[in-house]
Amino acid sequence: MPAPVINGELNKTQLRALKDALRAAEMPKAKRQRLLWRIAKLGIIAASKRNARNQRTPDGSPWPARKRGKRKMLRQLPKLLHVRELPQIDAVRIYLQGGHYKNGNTPVAAGLIGAVHQGGANITGRADSYKNQPKQEGKLATNRQARKLRQLGYQVMWQGRRVKPAMAWITKEMSMAQAGMLIKKLSKAPKKRTWTIDIPARVFLGVSDAEFNQILARQLQAIGFGWEVKAQDIKGKI
Repeated sequence: MPAPVINGELNKTQLRALKDALRAAEMPKAKRQRLLWRIAKLGIIAASKRNARNQRTPDGSPWPARKRGKRKMLRQLPKLLHVRELPQIDAVRIYLQGGHYKNGNTPVAAGLIGAVHQGGANITGRADSYKNQPKQEGKLATNRQARKLRQLGYQVMWQGRRVKPAMAWITKEMSMAQAGMLIKKLSKAPKKRTWTIDIPARVFLGVSDAEFNQILARQLQAIGFGWEVKAQDIKGKI
């Protein structure tokens, strides 16, 4: 099996186990191709969806947490995984198709997003790419903005004296745009034109050696039902 579009190919141990099984089974080419498809679709992709759902790598390690917030990551990405058969080289390919994300005004393909998270990356952000973004009209200041304003010493008049407003007041009475403008003014930091975004690796595509052996055994057994039988026809029977 060749390396998929994103860096989640079989490791040497798994590839050797697969080659040994195919050699021992002595399958015709079409049947062998069907087995590879089943391993990729019903085994590796299914496991990759579970990895994303559990927010863990194939070996069970938790993903690096978000810098801010607790929302789950990459929840939709594994749903875009597909298998392409490559009979001319006796292989199948796992790839990401469909779905686009935004980097400023620039659309980014799901495959690139998957590659970045699978292997980690250092990305340079540029202020120019965020020009002409839709205004955040009507949105209230966030808790993060409120916290930052208080750290910067922002004050308002209350009963004839200047005091730091509570976070609850800021997020209720101030818009996101107003808070952002005040943060820039109070921080007195030079305006950044570029910055670096460090994205840690969050491996989702792939399986452990033990799980691959289970997938291989299961799909070899399933071939006994007839290699032309569709997966839905034997669901729950293997």
